[in-house]
Amino acid sequence: MAFDIGQNILWIALVLVLVAVLLLYFLGKRMAPHNPTKEKLKSYACGEDIPGGQQQFYPNMFIFAIYFTIFDILAFVIATAMVVITQDPWVPGFSAIAAIFAGIGLLGVISLRR
Repeated sequence: MAFDIGQNILWIALVLVLVAVLLLYFLGKRMAPHNPTKEKLKSYACGEDIPGGQQQFYPNMFIFAIYFTIFDILAFVIATAMVVITQDPWVPGFSAIAAIFAGIGLLGVISLRR
């Protein structure tokens, strides 16, 4: 089956964009100066030197990110399951998968709250 003109133009545009991106990447890598010194290899954050040693770790934001990820995935899976079930009610497998994901999410939330 032959492609129509619209698909040909899209493929040509995709190839041209990929070639341009790779060309710019390799040109930039080749033209960039590479002379690492001791000063350039030091750790640097917001214009201040970072002291060495053990840093205090606060897990509050990390736990929030885990909660967000769990609920985001759950919302996507449950919404997708509802659309599939609405379109074809004889798809019990997908609703079972959504229930399994909801159960896993609930277990994740329970384990994080401990």
